[in-house]
Amino acid sequence: MRIFEDDDAGYLAWVESNPHGFVVNTTRKPDPRYLMVHRATCGTITGKPARGNRWTTGDYIKACSETRAALDQWARQIAGGELTPCGLCHPD
Repeated sequence: MRIFEDDDAGYLAWVESNPHGFVVNTTRKPDPRYLMVHRATCGTITGKPARGNRWTTGDYIKACSETRAALDQWARQIAGGELTPCGLCHPD
């Protein structure tokens, strides 16, 4: 598992290298109310950012893993919450 904060280039390289992986988008201080999990190939977390040209240098960070189980555990331990699956890529 890897956390990307202030490292857009590293984050984009990770999703490209791990197309079967998973990504959690959350606030800089992980908030149990916003722990959105995506497939690494989801268009909402790759390509052109919705808010400018920042993936990990703005208000959000990315937690990435090759397994969803690792992110589920991280969400419970670090953020005190449960992951919410993206409605577009359905990372179940």
